[in-house]
Amino acid sequence: MDIRPADLTAPAAAPFLPARAEHPMLDIPFVMGIDGRQYKGVRLSLVMAEIAGLMDPGLEGATRMMRLQFPFQGFSVTLELMGLIERIDADKGLATVAFVEPGADHLPQMRHVMNSYIAGDLVGLGGVIRVAATVPSPAARAAKAGAMRGVSVGQVLRSAGMVAATVVLVGAVGSLIYGRVFTSPVDAPGRVVQDGTRLDAIAAGQIDYINLTAAVGEVAFTIRTTGGELLSIAMPCACEADLLGGDVGATVQAGEPVMVVHAPGAPIVVSTQMASDDLLKLAFADHVSVRFADGTEIQASVDTQALPSASGDALAEVRLTPEAPLPAARLGEMGELTLVRPLPTVLDRIATYLRPNTTRVPGDS
Repeated sequence: MDIRPADLTAPAAAPFLPARAEHPMLDIPFVMGIDGRQYKGVRLSLVMAEIAGLMDPGLEGATRMMRLQFPFQGFSVTLELMGLIERIDADKGLATVAFVEPGADHLPQMRHVMNSYIAGDLVGLGGVIRVAATVPSPAARAAKAGAMRGVSVGQVLRSAGMVAATVVLVGAVGSLIYGRVFTSPVDAPGRVVQDGTRLDAIAAGQIDYINLTAAVGEVAFTIRTTGGELLSIAMPCACEADLLGGDVGATVQAGEPVMVVHAPGAPIVVSTQMASDDLLKLAFADHVSVRFADGTEIQASVDTQALPSASGDALAEVRLTPEAPLPAARLGEMGELTLVRPLPTVLDRIATYLRPNTTRVPGDS
């Protein structure tokens, strides 16, 4: 067969990628891990994902091994896949990732989770995937009622069961309304630290050196920027230091916390970062609920007069003071934060309005 030179230099065929329009984007809760950092999932399909978080613009167009994690209640499912970072919107903190091999070994597990979510077998609440409640079918309920028909004792028990179910239903509805109206989950987690001063990265790059025992004026940590410069941060006081971010070799973004310095014996608090919307909600909250991985739940408060200001997508550091002192064994632990609003005073106003011999001002609502 005659082989022409043009045949020998013909480019290889591009890998087949399914049409994106054929794969719907779902708002299923998930987390994407890239280069040791985790990003919150926005939408997901079988061939691509949209994620949110601070990402180095230099990663645009890069291919990385990524960890796709579905956080279930009490456990998580993690899949490893190769992804191409197609686009980074630094202003909005969003990025688009295309899966290089959408039909790889991760596909069956990923398809099963997404199909279950579409079918309603799984639901997303507060960033966690949970199994939907199982309700008896109408046929099963009718068969049970027919078996008890005509039995007086059974009728009494059935009536009592209906009353109990009504009470449970009312309680469940009340709990759901309370959870929707009077509570608000915080996207960022809280970390148990000793109260002190946080030292942040002043530029994006890689941590090159860390010295937690540095004296005043000595280098506490050094960052090697993407341009090759070495930027050093000096220890500001004669105090103790704890790491908040990664160790030597970890990549950081500008403004990302690296360590916290504090006086010996400083009080233990819960530190977090909140956006401007959450800061406004926190100012009107009654308290903050902190739930740890072992199920322990505590209440914490904040000094509203000392709240920092933030605008747009900027994050501000917030310190929460636990109502009961936390043991030193919890230092470094992370917890889920929920803002709890106070009960509305409208209930008190209604009671005052209905109370006899109460003078009401015309037009008062």
